[in-house]
Amino acid sequence: MFIRQTNTKSTKTGEVYVKHTLVESVRTGSGPRQRTIMQLGKLSIPRKSWPILAAELERRIAGQGELELSSIKCGDAVAREADRAMEKFSPRVQRKVENITDEKAADFATVDLSTATTSMSRSVGAELLVHDAWNLLDLPRILKELGLDRAERSLAEAVVAARMIEPGSDLKAWNWIRNVSAIGELTEEPLDTTGLNRVYEIADRLCEVRERIEAGLRDGFGRLFPNEKRLFLFDLTNFYLEGQALGNSLAHHGPSKEKRSDCRLVSLALAVDSRGFPLFSRVHPGNIGEPATLKEVLEAAGLLDGEALPGFDAPTVIMDRGIATKANIDMLKSNALKYIVIERGARSQEYLQMFENAAADPGFTRIDRDGQLPVFVKKIAVPGSDTVEVLCVSEGKKQKEKAMALRREERACEDLLKLQKSIRAGNIKNKEKIQRKVGRLDERYSGFSTRFDVTLIPEPKNAERIGDLAFKRKPVFDIPEEDENPLWGAYVMETGHIELEAEQIWKLYMTLTQVESAFRSLKTDLGTRPTFHQLAERTEAHLFVSVLAYGVLACIEHRLRQAGDHRQWRTVREQMATHRRDTIILTDDKGNIHHIRQTGAPEPVHLDTYRKLGTTPRMPRFKKLVAKRL
Repeated sequence: MFIRQTNTKSTKTGEVYVKHTLVESVRTGSGPRQRTIMQLGKLSIPRKSWPILAAELERRIAGQGELELSSIKCGDAVAREADRAMEKFSPRVQRKVENITDEKAADFATVDLSTATTSMSRSVGAELLVHDAWNLLDLPRILKELGLDRAERSLAEAVVAARMIEPGSDLKAWNWIRNVSAIGELTEEPLDTTGLNRVYEIADRLCEVRERIEAGLRDGFGRLFPNEKRLFLFDLTNFYLEGQALGNSLAHHGPSKEKRSDCRLVSLALAVDSRGFPLFSRVHPGNIGEPATLKEVLEAAGLLDGEALPGFDAPTVIMDRGIATKANIDMLKSNALKYIVIERGARSQEYLQMFENAAADPGFTRIDRDGQLPVFVKKIAVPGSDTVEVLCVSEGKKQKEKAMALRREERACEDLLKLQKSIRAGNIKNKEKIQRKVGRLDERYSGFSTRFDVTLIPEPKNAERIGDLAFKRKPVFDIPEEDENPLWGAYVMETGHIELEAEQIWKLYMTLTQVESAFRSLKTDLGTRPTFHQLAERTEAHLFVSVLAYGVLACIEHRLRQAGDHRQWRTVREQMATHRRDTIILTDDKGNIHHIRQTGAPEPVHLDTYRKLGTTPRMPRFKKLVAKRL
């Protein structure tokens, strides 16, 4: 096959149109002729690359793209042209190209096409990506050194893949491994006879050695993605449990991050680095306070005893204001650890005048971000201290807080109007009861007493009976009511990095979003919520499998970002779900029934992902003579 260029000149405009065609030479009764295989439109690659493109298309038409993965060898530009051409190549005009068949490997048979069918269709696309990342992180070696045999290592990989590709319960994972996925054809041992109990047992087994697995993951991330930054990002979240979980010592009621305080909760403390790779995880009872978790994780990391983990000998600990208590900051200082936190309490009011003029003050540095409102920052020295403070005003945060405040005020006004209407109708007159109702409004709406002036008007003849209620909004910080609150969007950061500029400090703190992204992945992409386990050890094992799965997920997403692809894992796995492995069943002219187990040829979207991750979709093809038709 080769590519032919045709130039067509318009008779009206004189413009020359160029198109390219894939053709092949064939012998006919009238001599050699050229037969059109497919129209390519106008190619954007140089002429010297045409033979490579022709060979690539030849392989794909013959269904050999999976075996050769030639697009990785032919270059991205040629591969993209081949992808574009194959997308428009209608299946009804595809045909077998005999002249590219390897005659030595050929296995010809006359078959009855009416008997052709398939069975055992299993997904393999996302599984190949997980399998590749699993091996890149060297997890088979790590688990082997921890005493897991081939069967256990295979099941561990399959359970993690199930959590990534088909999130859900352990029962759902078992069914996926057995009946939906081809993961058992990628692991060291087949998994077609795996029992349900073994899925629970392998999670428990992994949890027993979680600290050494996490250490191995840290080494793997450092080897694959070297990074000079020394950031230790820490936060805490919780997951709600289904059922009573009365026998679960970790399950307790507490403030839920997902507004599910009606359920018992279990907490997960997680530390990640600046790329979002997990460093440490710990499971805590659902009612634990956020500040209490920091010391345990720092001790596990060796940051409080001078024996820090490799690559984190001088880390900067970044945490949100919920964890940044005075005791925790003093602990960091006493251990000579740098930190960046948003200060708790009403520190912003001390800098009210500065915040009011932030946009016009030349002392503030403006930080512009693509598609987002600007942020203004200013570094302030703290007299007699080895720390500095950074004043921050976020226009985006200001708009959000303003909208939230207005919604609170509107709801508070509605409740006051309802109470006023009830008093005027005579439904409630008792002064103490009305005062209790006003007190409940103060509890329900933050800042109610500073924003509203409520007056109870007694009846003329009885001061203990209320005849009416009057209220009005009060100005905030002695500014006109129609103006904005100058502290909307304002906050103060504290850090020991006195050598850094305000903008650098702010950008370092913003990497804390990596922890929030990790929690979103755990809860949404990996289906960790809700937790169904009724025993503490099973709950802990369930969460650790999710953390391990997140580590593999983070590896895949980071490698895609390095290739300029910013898709999230949920999108990738949906697109890769259509790449499948099937058993083709054929009957030949002698009545022999053949089973051919093979992976389908990757489509352009599959090849694009494989190419960016450097993953080869090559899998062995198996053929066997099953029986003879009677």
